[in-house]
Formats: sequence, structure tokens, C-alpha cells
Amino acid sequence: MSSTPNFQAILDEAPTEVVSPPPLPAGTYLTTVINGEYIESSKKGTPGIEFTHRLISAEGDVDEDDLEAAGGLEGRTVKNTYWLTPDAAFMLDQFHENCGLDLSEGESRRNRNDQVINSQVKVYIKHRTSPDGRIFLEVARTLPAD
Repeated sequence: MSSTPNFQAILDEAPTEVVSPPPLPAGTYLTTVINGEYIESSKKGTPGIEFTHRLISAEGDVDEDDLEAAGGLEGRTVKNTYWLTPDAAFMLDQFHENCGLDLSEGESRRNRNDQVINSQVKVYIKHRTSPDGRIFLEVARTLPAD
């Protein structure tokens, strides 16, 4: 079964109401880092890097019934953003360390960003509610995969 959406079928649907799928439940997930992309914030143009994580499995703090109601983990990804500012650089360093990199080797952050691709790391997902009531997933922190 392909995980690629059928865009034509989506366009051909005629929904009579807006139905938002349930979000993944908050909690800890084992992931694989599948890519990193350099970005800029839309408001101030702050540079950053956004990593995409493929979800592999849920830890014990994730509600299994809520996970099933959200459609499970197959094909699911989450994004994790780090802003490249002097005050926030330590968070990127922690992420690199949680991905298993040895920070004592003196590699640049840019090189480490490339080295974490395909690394396994745990992420703690929390929910953020927008002013209009929509629920967004955020990676609150990362943890070593063990």
C-alpha cells in the first residue's frame, strides 16, 4: 500500500463540512532523522534548521487508544526546528548529542547537522492550540534513543 496521497482523489471529494483528523497524542516517540533543511522565520528572518523525523514507535507515555484513533504511526513525520542564534545554539548542540554525536570531536554545527541524518533519537511531542482552536504538534525536547 502506497503512503503517497492521491491528490486527484482529494480534489474530487465534495465534503459538506470541515473535519480535522485527530492529532497524534502527546508523549515520547522513537524517530529517525530523515533530513534537515535550512530555513528563515517568516516574521523576523531568523535563520534556523528544520529537521524532519520519521516516527518509528511510541513509548509507554503515549496513550495507545488515542494513537489508534489518530491513525497510527505509519508514514507519519514531525518537524523539529532550531533557531541559529547565540542564545539558542545550545539547544542544537543538545540535539546533536542526543543523536549520538560526540561533541568533543570539534566538528562544526553545520557538519554535525549533516551527520545526524539517519540517526535515531527520541522526541517528546506536545500539543499547542492556535487562537482559532486548531491543535498543532510541537517537539518539546529530544532524548537519546538509548
